[in-house]
Amino acid sequence: MKNPFALRAFVIIASLTGSALTAHAVGYAGDFLVPSFTGTTSTDGWYDLNSTNFPGYGNFGTTNAAWPAPLGSNQSGSGDATWAKLAGTSGYLTSAASNVLYSPNSLGTFTVADATPVAGLANLLFQVSSTGDLGPTAPTLDFNGGDQNILPAFVQLVFSGGVTTAFGPATQYVWAYQWDLTSAGTVNNFAVTWNTAEPHNLTFGVRLDQGDTFAAAIPEPSAYGALAGLGALGLVVARRRRA
Repeated sequence: MKNPFALRAFVIIASLTGSALTAHAVGYAGDFLVPSFTGTTSTDGWYDLNSTNFPGYGNFGTTNAAWPAPLGSNQSGSGDATWAKLAGTSGYLTSAASNVLYSPNSLGTFTVADATPVAGLANLLFQVSSTGDLGPTAPTLDFNGGDQNILPAFVQLVFSGGVTTAFGPATQYVWAYQWDLTSAGTVNNFAVTWNTAEPHNLTFGVRLDQGDTFAAAIPEPSAYGALAGLGALGLVVARRRRA
């Protein structure tokens, strides 16, 4: 039987060419796509990732020790979604001078979950900013306690460019992943799960947007107007059906 979620991935890649490494603001919050969703909405954001803003999440060494508890979001006006580590060598928050989650030695597995999502949830947008290029099919979605492992319907590379971190020069990637849940029925809870793209990964922030009305989160062309060296945009259309 065919899964009702026939997945279509629209990958829009913004390529920055010839850009030099730039000293980056330590918060990284401004790098995310800000959608203009209508209807009832909710937003959660985890930025300024340091052990001062999130006490108790400092250096856990390189063991598989769990986080003491999931991280509540710290963006102003945030909802009640949480961010947790599921597996991998410890991701730990660095000092305010770095503002990153560092995952040493092996891939880490993380999840952002909401036990009280927007009523009538139909639109879900998840974004992650990190040094690892997560690619178009990194995260999966499960809901209502199930194990559906649903890939995103829409995928977009929002930003790619050089940054200077406390760990040295790096390339930052901001990926956006969106699910159309209009045919999912009532969603009582959900979780988005992903792996870091590489060992020694730096994560700069995570954002989650929900809404009860679906609209593709495609930015206006003006959103890229300030980006010097913007290269050609490539469009790849793919379809995946799960038996």
